[in-house]
Amino acid sequence: MKKIFKTVVFSTLLLGVLTASCNLVMLTPSPETMLTPIPSFTPTKIALTATQAIPTASATPGFAPFCDSSSASAAPLVQCQPPLAEESSTFCIKKDPYNLILIDKGMTYQVLTDGFKCTDGGIQDGKQLLTCTGQYSAYFALSVCDPACAVPTVEAAVTACPQGYNYNTFQGCCSQEAQQVAPNCQAYEFRTTSCVVRCFEFQKEGKCKRNSWACTWNEKDKVCELRK
Repeated sequence: MKKIFKTVVFSTLLLGVLTASCNLVMLTPSPETMLTPIPSFTPTKIALTATQAIPTASATPGFAPFCDSSSASAAPLVQCQPPLAEESSTFCIKKDPYNLILIDKGMTYQVLTDGFKCTDGGIQDGKQLLTCTGQYSAYFALSVCDPACAVPTVEAAVTACPQGYNYNTFQGCCSQEAQQVAPNCQAYEFRTTSCVVRCFEFQKEGKCKRNSWACTWNEKDKVCELRK
């Protein structure tokens, strides 16, 4: 009887060990299940906005004062007479046209039209004589300036301005506007004479037009005429 009881107890214990082993094997996770998936991360673009305004320049002891908005661009009043230029005569030398122009002594000048030039011809009747030449029967512009008529400026010990500002010599202060300097100049227009005076000899239109600097074709009368 004892032998049978021991056999039953041993069998029961062996069955319990096998069952526990099976359960242990079933509860052990596989290597695949032990890996925890990492969620993907997509970077997000963040728009940066300026939250601080650009500081406005302020007057400091090292800079000149700021101009008043109503007077920063005001042009100074200058009592200057416009420089004069008058034509003395026109003539031709070896079929080259010339204009003699008189301006006041001490004036400066500049030819504004390409193809023309003026040179000093000395003093005549207290005036400065200019000898100008260029194309036949053509207009040219001449600018005459008076350097003696200077625009008055404000004397100041400090003429420095902060970045982005310009010193206005007329007002003696700093301004964001560019200083416009208008010199005392006057532009005049003159016309050279025609050194071809026998336009009527050009009986064909083509020949007349080839000398169009001096002649013009009259379509009505079919004649070549001196350009007026």
